[in-house]
Amino acid sequence: MDSLDLAKRIAQIIDSKLGEDIQCIDLKDRSTLTDYMIIATGKADTHVKAISDALLGELKKEDVSPYAHEGFGSGSWVCIDYGDAIVHIMRPFERSFYNLAAIWGGAEKLDLLPKA
Repeated sequence: MDSLDLAKRIAQIIDSKLGEDIQCIDLKDRSTLTDYMIIATGKADTHVKAISDALLGELKKEDVSPYAHEGFGSGSWVCIDYGDAIVHIMRPFERSFYNLAAIWGGAEKLDLLPKA
């Protein structure tokens, strides 16, 4: 699957677990680290962990494994690196405090989920 399809699939899985405020930042022309950064909010530690577990499990079924993941111990912020897409799932406080989307202020933000 190409990097945009991966980002879309990640957004779908997060959405299916009721992740909130899912943003995708297009970094293809801005970074050599990744093509897309997906940021989402989980309501509490357990929600962040549930979204992250679902993401790992569903993509594993599709033969997509992460290069690395961090934050499962605390549950306040989980980062999963799929190479072409890096995913950050955070509680509301952490998301507001660190404001990762602002770091890439001029980058295009993509809407990956179909409109209902």
